[in-house]
Amino acid sequence: MSRRLLAPLFWAALIFVASSVPGDELPSPGFLHLDKLIHAGAYAVLGWLVARALSARSRGALFAAACLATLYGMTDELHQGFVPGRDPDVGDAAADALGAVLGVLVWRAAIRRRSARS
Repeated sequence: MSRRLLAPLFWAALIFVASSVPGDELPSPGFLHLDKLIHAGAYAVLGWLVARALSARSRGALFAAACLATLYGMTDELHQGFVPGRDPDVGDAAADALGAVLGVLVWRAAIRRRSARS
């Protein structure tokens, strides 16, 4: 198994553990919808790690990385339907998808910058 594959698997496991916390044990997200920013940030990291694990450079590989991270977010939302006090949320899934795409785009920009220096 590639060492680069371990990082996204570890991060996905952390997301799963965080999603398994019952709703009554979670802090209130507040009036600024910080939960959406947290979702986007977590999935931006996942998108970046998946793109890195795939050594994504082509449009197809970048698209695959974004899709994999987004699909994980969708399954995580379904998982929350089985956690007491939690519910699947379309808004959270959208924030996950946005974060995943942003993470892949950051990976792409970093690769382009590195290639331009060479």
